[in-house]
Amino acid sequence: MSNPLEPSDVGPAAGGDLTASDADRGHVISLLNAAQAEGRLTPVERDQRIAAARLAETFDDLVPLTRDLVSPTGPAARPVVTYDEANATDAADQIVAIFAGTTRKHTWRVRRNTSILAMFGGVELDLTKATFEAHELTFNVFCLFGGVEVVVPPGTEVDSQVMAVFGGADVRKLTPPDGSAPRLVVKGFCGFGGVEVRNPKARDRRH
Repeated sequence: MSNPLEPSDVGPAAGGDLTASDADRGHVISLLNAAQAEGRLTPVERDQRIAAARLAETFDDLVPLTRDLVSPTGPAARPVVTYDEANATDAADQIVAIFAGTTRKHTWRVRRNTSILAMFGGVELDLTKATFEAHELTFNVFCLFGGVEVVVPPGTEVDSQVMAVFGGADVRKLTPPDGSAPRLVVKGFCGFGGVEVRNPKARDRRH
């Protein structure tokens, strides 16, 4: 019978006051680095957890650092990507945030073309549970003193063509395209603001 507190197991199933070794701490640090590379942790979150891992003395200290990153039954299944091209709308969708914030998430329809305007405000778009009206999507962004965050399903191919002036257009390291998820082309202008495209983090999947 296997010991439920095997030193190599640093996922949610492990725990207890068993002393952690240097190898255990190193394994946790490797998981945290991989999670940051996949966009599931920010660099700041990774650095904070790595600092805690280096100070960890027992498995009770290590477990919370990876609890939201490691599934007790193995890697989490990718969400199913849903398409409805038969009922696609020709007109572009309009998403506007001026001195305010706009959020779309859970079940909503993503049209082939979407225009996004963010001025002194923010737009948050979560595509992980959306229904797509086309396999290739185009987001036309105009961002001025604002921000646009787009969360795409794992396997999405992203082509960023945003011109940024005193701002940033950041495509986080995404999981490789797999053909089942859409292809997203992001175009437009960003000044004194930011456009970010990333895969979902563990905490996104809990909401």
